[in-house]
Amino acid sequence: MRFELDIDYPVEKMEESRRRLEASASFGYADRVPVGFCLVPRYFTPIFGIPYSAIFQSADEHFHWQLQFLKYRIERIPEDIVCVGPAVSVAPYFDNVLDSAAFGAEVVWPENETLHSRPAIHTVEAMNRYEPPVPGTGLWGQAIEWWLRMRELAGETKLTFGAVEGRVDVGVLGISGLSPHMIAIDLVGGAFYWWQLEYPRECHVFLSKITDALIAAQRHFMTVDPRPRGGFGLADDTAQAMSAEQFREFCVPYTGKLFDTFGAGLPAGRGLHMCGQSTHLHQSLVEDLRISSFDIFGYLVEPEIAAANLGGRMHLWGNLDPMLMLTGTREQVKSAAFRALAALAPCGGYRLGDGANVCPGTPLENLAALTEAAEEYGLPRPHDGASPQ
Repeated sequence: MRFELDIDYPVEKMEESRRRLEASASFGYADRVPVGFCLVPRYFTPIFGIPYSAIFQSADEHFHWQLQFLKYRIERIPEDIVCVGPAVSVAPYFDNVLDSAAFGAEVVWPENETLHSRPAIHTVEAMNRYEPPVPGTGLWGQAIEWWLRMRELAGETKLTFGAVEGRVDVGVLGISGLSPHMIAIDLVGGAFYWWQLEYPRECHVFLSKITDALIAAQRHFMTVDPRPRGGFGLADDTAQAMSAEQFREFCVPYTGKLFDTFGAGLPAGRGLHMCGQSTHLHQSLVEDLRISSFDIFGYLVEPEIAAANLGGRMHLWGNLDPMLMLTGTREQVKSAAFRALAALAPCGGYRLGDGANVCPGTPLENLAALTEAAEEYGLPRPHDGASPQ
């Protein structure tokens, strides 16, 4: 075997988490609200004392470090979303630049920072001349190559959970989940907000090109990896800076087209992530995009507001302040968790978590505080839940 890994985690806990997530999917609860975090490689590399760039040296290194991060996470961070059976899942991961890089944005590969992109289009004329990429080229092509290699490595890995034999799965291939508007911002920069006002027709043509190219890319990924998908998720982070009217004009048609193409009829449906203050867009999320889950939504949305606007209409996951989780005391984090539970758990189908993205250096005890709060809170009580003032 090329790799051997033993994870100290009992099967009984896996089964408890599986039941919690299964109940949550039906807007119910097993014994408590499930807990889950947005924990990505940037959290783990300082713990292991390696530069962030180390995980991008090759597919083999990528695979190796993901396994090490998963072992650490499963053994030390109590949550429900990672291990629901004797298996772990890995996949090619390129922060948030996979799609933007494929579309031509310049990617910066720092030694100890996350990958990020720089705009490649600087004039409206250049935007008008833009031609989208061919599926399977650029970083999309590298993702496919690494995915194929990681499948080979998974077959050469012995995974155990004590006496229980496990397996390594490689996640389904797909676009990274950036919305067309987010990719437009990555390609153009902040000027795209102004161009929407000054050159709306040109911006619509541009967004339409991006959307069609994303659809072609996702279909290509699905020919390489034809396994069924459980849901289809997108991030529309750049939208929270827009008015509801602009969102309906420049985001809904294109994000909605992707949802209609790939999110229909799937168990997990249409999942959306949005950082920041999204309250002014909630009506559109319900009525226009018809999302089925609001995933790791931003902490700037008060839990009571989220409950009033979205509760019972979709699954909700979030939304504690990551900076509080980083710098606050265990008691402060736990108090914030109780507030979120009181407001959102009675809506049904709620997952307690960050809102959004756990910061490197966040103490393990502060992560554990969320699960402690969920256990102490238990099942929703009739008097819980609050209306916005």
